[in-house]
Amino acid sequence: MVDGQQRLTTLQLLLRGVLDALEEVEVSNKTKAQVRRLVMNDVEVVREDEILKLAPRRAEEDQFRLAMGAKPPSADESKFADARGFFRQNAMDFLADDSVPEDPYTPDGGPDARASLLVAALLGLMKIVVIDLEDVDDAQVIFEALNARNTPLSATDLVKNLLFMRAEKQDHDSEGLYESLWKRFDDDSAWWLESVGTGHAQRARQDWLLGDWLIAQRGRSINVGRLYGEFRRWLDDSKADPRDALSTLNQYADAYEAFNNRRRGASPRESEAFKLIERLNITAVMPLMLWLLVQPADHLPPAERERAVLAIESFVIRRMAAKYQTRAYGQIFVDVLKEAKAASEHPGQAVIEALRKRSGYGWPRFEDLTQAFMENRYYGSGGLGQDRLRILLGAIDRSLQSESPKSENITVDYTSLEIEHILPQEWHKSWSVKIDDPAARMRAEERRQQSVNRIGNLTLVTKHLNPALSNSAWQVKRAELGKHSKLQLNARLQAYTDWDEDRIEERGRWLAEQMEKVWPGPTAKIWG
Repeated sequence: MVDGQQRLTTLQLLLRGVLDALEEVEVSNKTKAQVRRLVMNDVEVVREDEILKLAPRRAEEDQFRLAMGAKPPSADESKFADARGFFRQNAMDFLADDSVPEDPYTPDGGPDARASLLVAALLGLMKIVVIDLEDVDDAQVIFEALNARNTPLSATDLVKNLLFMRAEKQDHDSEGLYESLWKRFDDDSAWWLESVGTGHAQRARQDWLLGDWLIAQRGRSINVGRLYGEFRRWLDDSKADPRDALSTLNQYADAYEAFNNRRRGASPRESEAFKLIERLNITAVMPLMLWLLVQPADHLPPAERERAVLAIESFVIRRMAAKYQTRAYGQIFVDVLKEAKAASEHPGQAVIEALRKRSGYGWPRFEDLTQAFMENRYYGSGGLGQDRLRILLGAIDRSLQSESPKSENITVDYTSLEIEHILPQEWHKSWSVKIDDPAARMRAEERRQQSVNRIGNLTLVTKHLNPALSNSAWQVKRAELGKHSKLQLNARLQAYTDWDEDRIEERGRWLAEQMEKVWPGPTAKIWG
């Protein structure tokens, strides 16, 4: 069946619930028999295992048969049993309600008259459309045309229907393919259907998987807004066997789950990198990362693979920190993927070398980061955004914590912290420039205003400490930070007896040095 599985299953449970209600009240056998024929086949015509009108997919068949049995099951046994009980109760309420209409042709009135009207509605007003196709007709094309006039299915639903229809045409065991290569998506549908991404890029996790897999197969960028059309063209052009397509898609699903710590396969550091890039919504990287994880160990050893994943993470994080643009990332990472695929050996190292040699979209060096930290605005309009600042400053603090063996081991939720300006944004109140010469004072004030939103002037504090610091003078802020903050990022501030533009520049250089430890640059020895 191409479409309507859920509707027909729900309809059968509704009819079974109505039949339960009819059997509990005094109604004619004819009325009950009319509904029973809609639920069950004639026992004299069919086998015992075909008694029910509907047979759902194999994974749910036992639960459905129990829920449709003669004895009503407990509602907590399955979602089918719960639905049957729900419809039974609604039918009972209807039959017991003296205010609802009755069938005027039932002489005695009462529940039997209301039951007659209810059954007449089920038999006469509910319509089911069946389309019979010839061998030359394409069920998928007809389904797409009809479905386009209603709520569209997801791209993954359309791909599933197409693949299994092609599999049947090629005489594959579609039931076996479903059980081994697709059932996981239905059994864990809540996770696979969960929306990820932000804004216009938000879509179901299974649709992201399909897009990333297809990019890796095609070796080029695709229009994710036309994902099904792109897939169908690929399937037609490549003449790929549906079984092979399902098998490789399943491997990518394994990789996706491994990166999300739902199965083994990715190292903790690889999963951390994946989640960080996903948090930044840099979706263009994912096809390359998934491709790396599906490579066999004899072609790409785990240590080399992890090094490649960390190089990708460093590339995107350092570019973000330097405030470089991301507009061409889709093509950039497709090109890197092509170079990795073309490598006869060491594909992980090929990824690193491809990132190193990018021209125009380079991997920022230490000098590039230092210059950006000294000159760029990082907070407010034209800045990085507070979540990205938390990522950078939080990672630096975590690194500092690991380098402080004498300090207690603490776990910090950096996402709950707020960005604090050491030199306050409203600096005119407590941090005014005291220079007599008007021209010199104007230049000093301009420099101070430019310095306020540079990264060297930013730190992390709790939401309770933030308002307490506010526009206070440096000596007050310094004392409060020393008293209340457990961050090594703030402990380093205690060394400063004063705070001004020179200190902000100095701390900007220091933060660039810390970045080099957390996310090594392109010339680092770690990359080989």
